[in-house]
Amino acid sequence: MEEIIRPTGFFRAKTNSIVGMAQVLCDRFGGEVPGRLKDLVTLPGVGRKTANVVLGNAFGVPGITVDTHFQRLVNRFRWTEETDPVKIEQAVAELIPKRDWTMMSHRLIWHGRRMCHARKPACGVCPLAALCPSYGIGPTNPVEAAKLVRPGPFS
Repeated sequence: MEEIIRPTGFFRAKTNSIVGMAQVLCDRFGGEVPGRLKDLVTLPGVGRKTANVVLGNAFGVPGITVDTHFQRLVNRFRWTEETDPVKIEQAVAELIPKRDWTMMSHRLIWHGRRMCHARKPACGVCPLAALCPSYGIGPTNPVEAAKLVRPGPFS
């Protein structure tokens, strides 16, 4: 197992979590992935972030996935000043219709990874620039900003 997941980093800890999770799934859930947040977070290596991804993508249950990218963007958008992921989740849940939570999470995370970086966001080519209260914290010159954009699978 370690050799399979070695490229992801922290492979020993992840291997222990995967093996432990598989054992718990068999022992407590009949080999099935549970479809409830309170059950998912009892699995080794699964926290709210992972549980919300699983619920949204595997079960169609809307969830807000708060990672570092999501947190950075909601702060830059001034949707919340919270720093605790659960409080961020609750604050954003009040702003966004529930049906949109899963895809909105994916889109913000993708935007944070690709364009709205922590140290130097690509403000000058950002499609959200006109709506962003933090516009200008990164380069606004389109040529300079374009150099900062990380390509995606469809680029």
